[in-house]
Amino acid sequence: MLIVGLLFAVGAGATTFFVANTAKSEAPAPIPTSNIVVAAREIPAKTQITASDLKLVKMNTEVVPPSALTTPEEVVGKITITSISIGEPILPTKLGGPNGNLFVVIPSSAFAPDGTIPPGTPNYRAMSITVADAQAAGGSIQAGDIVDLLFTMNISPEKLFKQPNPAVNSTDASARIVLERVPILARILAVYVIRTDAATAERIGYMQSSGGTMQLLLRGPKDDRATGTVGASFDNIQPDWKIHIPQKI
Repeated sequence: MLIVGLLFAVGAGATTFFVANTAKSEAPAPIPTSNIVVAAREIPAKTQITASDLKLVKMNTEVVPPSALTTPEEVVGKITITSISIGEPILPTKLGGPNGNLFVVIPSSAFAPDGTIPPGTPNYRAMSITVADAQAAGGSIQAGDIVDLLFTMNISPEKLFKQPNPAVNSTDASARIVLERVPILARILAVYVIRTDAATAERIGYMQSSGGTMQLLLRGPKDDRATGTVGASFDNIQPDWKIHIPQKI
């Protein structure tokens, strides 16, 4: 009886040892993961996304949203339709194109890497102006284009000269490119949304109410050259263009 008991004890011990070693050798199956792009910080609505706003993380493939974006290149430059929280996956439904109806007032280049606006940055504003197609390159200007703003006003001696002299001063007009390299943020029919600073917006408001005419001059792609013009009125046009001056009969 003693020998039989010992044999049973040895067998039970061997079985336990074998089962324990087998359980240790069987590692759990790995969980499949996928790389997705998430927000590295809070991103407000109507913000142009930069690389510093994003980070790549691994997430359980089974819970990854089907439309989640997987590379930063798919996101940088896009504009948020709604705010995105820290760690939230970036989805196409929350983004708009950089040159569509969505636009940003402050360009991404104006922000510091930490997302703040450095001192000395212009007080950017979005402003709408109405310009007829005939004065806007035939209506071919679209969101994303860069334009110059040409302003033409009548010169009335009685109104603008402190001591008008009818024998010398006469009614004339003056045209000048007053703004260069102005980005078109959006367009709805003849209404154009431009980006400018607060002080310039005041000047544009004055020009609009002064009775002058505004024209939008479409720039060619990648043309960043300064115009270098000085404005035009009869006194500097006539010598160059040799406009015939009628004589009294």
